[in-house]
Amino acid sequence: MLKKIFIIPILFCLLICSSSLWGNECIKCHMERGVKDSAPTTDPILIKKDGKTRSISLADAFAYHGHSCPGVTTTFRAIQYGIKLLYGSDVPEQKDLVVFSRTSTRGSRDMLDLLIINQKVAKKTAIPEGMKSGRDNFFYTFYSKSTDTAVDIQLKPENFPEDFFKLKKKQAAQKLSSEEWDMLHDYMKNIILTFQTMPFEELFGKPEPYKIITWGEMN
Repeated sequence: MLKKIFIIPILFCLLICSSSLWGNECIKCHMERGVKDSAPTTDPILIKKDGKTRSISLADAFAYHGHSCPGVTTTFRAIQYGIKLLYGSDVPEQKDLVVFSRTSTRGSRDMLDLLIINQKVAKKTAIPEGMKSGRDNFFYTFYSKSTDTAVDIQLKPENFPEDFFKLKKKQAAQKLSSEEWDMLHDYMKNIILTFQTMPFEELFGKPEPYKIITWGEMN
């Protein structure tokens, strides 16, 4: 049934690409495939900064990243879940929330930049050397400084295609066959569409918040 769904955001593109050239290629691809624009359906993330409540929609995150992608979508849902488990129905203060991430995808990095730093595109957080991409690495720890409470949110690996990153490497090396590209395209489309509305428990399981003690300074 999912293969019959073709209404996805017009900016849907590759997980790792970031240039305007790739964006243009994606739009061309969508026109050829009859893809139409559609607004994301998941609720926005609410966070307070300087006494004002910011609303960050998934569409906002896609625009900040430059196009829609699986990394942005996955991290957006993880943030929603982490905030829910730590703060309940309360809107957290941005300065109270700390996030640790184990994924090196640019989509995840940009989503967290938008949430915590709200940086300009030219000043995105650098990804440390040695971090690897993989379906086991969509792992985030959310920490509330005011309550000394943390929660670990990890995407269930089975929700992400096993050969996704293998195909991405081949794509980067321009060694993808047309059949492999169709497979990768379907992977990305289905992740972006289905993750938006999947229950948190199906995506990430049922993690429990826990208390921690910290030493040293944390900005």
